[in-house]
Amino acid sequence: MQLKREGIPYIISAPSGTGKSTVCQILLERLANLKISISHTTRPPRPTEAHGKDYYFVSEEEFNQKIKTNAFLEWAKVHNEYYGTSKHSIEKIQNDGYDVIIEIDVQGAEILRKMGFQGVYIFLLPPSLKELKNRLTKRSTETAEKIKQRMEVAEKEIAEYKNYFYIVTNFEVEDTVGKLSAIMQAEKQKMFRYVPTSPDLETIITPQDT
Repeated sequence: MQLKREGIPYIISAPSGTGKSTVCQILLERLANLKISISHTTRPPRPTEAHGKDYYFVSEEEFNQKIKTNAFLEWAKVHNEYYGTSKHSIEKIQNDGYDVIIEIDVQGAEILRKMGFQGVYIFLLPPSLKELKNRLTKRSTETAEKIKQRMEVAEKEIAEYKNYFYIVTNFEVEDTVGKLSAIMQAEKQKMFRYVPTSPDLETIITPQDT
């Protein structure tokens, strides 16, 4: 019997407005072995977002309770709202053999790195800061002051690009999806992730530890 490979975590970060959520959603629709970890947040949902699909939208009181019970792999306060990644959600997806997208901000990714969390860290960039501002403005979900704050944060986040394994500029969604798909296929072929496909190969090749 072929051994089951544990799912690969893909940590994907990007400045707000880059198009990260759109790209991740298309990847989920096209790659059968890929799932996403749904984060918890205290921010209100946008008009197109749904509870349990985009985020688990919870009160600050409920979020703090989860912090106390150590339910989060990581959590952070971003733009005056809390975001957290569920430990149980990640572990279950990986143990079932699925690859998992962990869609988090730069601050959250930094926490995972410091914890020694093993995964593939990918950073999405906008074509330019000017284009990023245009995208934020077109969303029509935030005030001019809020957009200004997000742009200030974006510049700080982009400066952290060296902490990621891959950098992909989101010029156009289909192109970005293609590049991310290629990265995911290449990661599966790395030596330390190889799982023998037959008993006779198992006698020669031992799955490597990361």
